[in-house]
Amino acid sequence: MASAIGLRVYQISVHRKRNPKPLGLTSGDLPIDVPTFITEFVKRHNNSTQNDEMERSWYFEAKDEDGPGNNKGYVHYGTFGFESNFVDTKTKKRNYRRRTTDVEEIPLFYEFWCPENSSFGFAAFQSFQGRSCITLVTSKLREDFEERNKGFTLSFQKILPNDVRGSAYYSAPVKHLRLIKRKTKGDIADRYFDEGSPDEIDLEIVMSARRKESLGALGSLLGSVKSSERSVLTYRGIEFPEAVAEVRVGKKIRRVGVLGINSDAGAIDLTDSIKRGPDGHPTYESLRHETSNILLDFYDTVRKRGA
Repeated sequence: MASAIGLRVYQISVHRKRNPKPLGLTSGDLPIDVPTFITEFVKRHNNSTQNDEMERSWYFEAKDEDGPGNNKGYVHYGTFGFESNFVDTKTKKRNYRRRTTDVEEIPLFYEFWCPENSSFGFAAFQSFQGRSCITLVTSKLREDFEERNKGFTLSFQKILPNDVRGSAYYSAPVKHLRLIKRKTKGDIADRYFDEGSPDEIDLEIVMSARRKESLGALGSLLGSVKSSERSVLTYRGIEFPEAVAEVRVGKKIRRVGVLGINSDAGAIDLTDSIKRGPDGHPTYESLRHETSNILLDFYDTVRKRGA
């Protein structure tokens, strides 16, 4: 899913250190409540913040606000620290020599949503061709929050579609399932090739439902997940630590990372749902629309189960 437009959703909660029980986002025990802090954090970081160790930069451009803790817009995410040539793909002419101090910035959609009278909120972050600013932003947000609220911790828990029982994704019919096992022993492939195979291979198995049929609901399909040191799907005696499913939600087929030892787990692929502008990036309105629908589904589900 490296070339896809992805969306990762996180559940936000706050609790006292060494006590996992969540408090309300606007608890009176907090020196500054979560929604107010998030709004102030976005406003304070509307100029470039550089991380010289990671050679990354970022800043917010808020476009919509609807009360404390509810805003959306772009995180302008940049990379720097290396030289490269910018070459026109048509003429093959070199237009520019990038310097180590030049920052290449791309706009990544974000949304914070803190529902009223709720013990949890949401943060959603877009990725573009495998690029994401999630770690930079959430680490700084958590650090600043805990500096302002001594003795309290702000938590960002990634939501996997199969984690939210009852959601549109959990009960969605699976059209395709791709099982992935990287750097596995080549003897698995020996049974298919007369000439033998390399010592290590990347093994993928793809299962596809026939037209107008499905492989089953995502939730029941993932009921076969076995727990060991890490979650895996077992198929014909082979353990697959990564899995990507294509599920039908309404009239749309969405590609979802359901298992994985990398950041693709939990990524909802919006590539076929958004519109792109002349600059090659998704339009703001298409991202806003898709993200709102996804967050509403997760909110209704989490609220009903009493989380």
